[in-house]
Amino acid sequence: MRSVSRMESLTSDGMDDLYLPCVRASFSLMGTARSIRAGAGKTLVIVGPASFELTEGEASVLGAQLDSSKNIVPRGKQVPIEIQSSSSFRISLGEDAGVEELDGSTIPLSWVEAGSALVELGEGIVVVLGGADTGKTTLCTFLSNYLLSEDRQVAVVDADIGQTDLGPPTTMAAGEVRTKVTNLSQIKPSQRLFIGLTSPGYAKGKVVRSIKRLVGYHTKPGITVIVNTDGWVSGSEAALYKLRMLDELHPDITLGVGDGDISSILETGNRATLLVGSPDTIKERTRIDRRELRSLGYQKYLYGASLRTFRMNGVKLRHCMATEGMNLGRVSRSSLDNLKDTIVGFLDADDLLLEIGVLKHVVPSTRTVKIWSRVSNAPAKIEIGEVRLNSDGRELGYLGDHGGTKVGRTY
Repeated sequence: MRSVSRMESLTSDGMDDLYLPCVRASFSLMGTARSIRAGAGKTLVIVGPASFELTEGEASVLGAQLDSSKNIVPRGKQVPIEIQSSSSFRISLGEDAGVEELDGSTIPLSWVEAGSALVELGEGIVVVLGGADTGKTTLCTFLSNYLLSEDRQVAVVDADIGQTDLGPPTTMAAGEVRTKVTNLSQIKPSQRLFIGLTSPGYAKGKVVRSIKRLVGYHTKPGITVIVNTDGWVSGSEAALYKLRMLDELHPDITLGVGDGDISSILETGNRATLLVGSPDTIKERTRIDRRELRSLGYQKYLYGASLRTFRMNGVKLRHCMATEGMNLGRVSRSSLDNLKDTIVGFLDADDLLLEIGVLKHVVPSTRTVKIWSRVSNAPAKIEIGEVRLNSDGRELGYLGDHGGTKVGRTY
């Protein structure tokens, strides 16, 4: 079923050419491609699940020029396409997806001012704070492209462990931005760390230490390091956590997106801060959207996996919140059985993440573990997380329960 506010001449067969004064559409099935034209000075906002490709003209996303490649917009995400010259697109929309044409740019003026401030800064650490669905990731993408336009070097640390774009959920990663990108997932990570949870609430210390470590890899003369953070900002515990993060990172400037809780965090302490707005087009994600995005993240890194057996001789097995390895001879059978279907991280000798997997079975008598993964060689360490997954990357629940609150709750 589809609905359009205008242009009722649309037909269900073939390709339809549309001018979009203001069209909202939803399709129950992906696959019916439609051609859409938009004039210079307009912005097309595409809400996923959808795909699009530029077939004619000049257009950009957050400062990155588009070519003729196909672009995927997952459910729960949206893409603003700015039109430089009259352009045509081939667009396919999924269920509840939409496309809307707007006048002018959707980029807030405060974001451009923030970009100018970073150019003037020259180098250093930039931390981006904000609540969920305020546009933090979009801002980080825009600022990365803005700095590249000014011939500056930039690296990104994506520390939003519930909705990261540089790796699977439960992880964080960092990488240098070498070319302009339409989204952070196009950045090739050079280091990844396994946290094991999708929420920072029960891993605050580990999250802060991990961010500091990733920032350290890229803090060099002439480089601006942009840190994208999670959306947990409401309440005194969240505020203390974010302030601790700032104390540890010593950013040269802190950017707050939105207002309310963020304003109070920015006002605490003697720091260089800048408050910027959220785009008017930003939409709040539903729990279903968030769960679907996480599933897509897991699936990407489990694609091609199979059940593999690893001998634990010389391999340390530990929980993600522990520093010492497990002594399998001292762990009860029921406790080992309880670990079934938990996400695991394969780590190298330096605790950097190699791949993820899903733990299926622990056999103490033979000192072996069976894991659903695409890894074939035994790593230095295997770390057990708190999130339960099936082999298709769908969340089944959580390993632990802390005070009645699920460990994996994503803010």
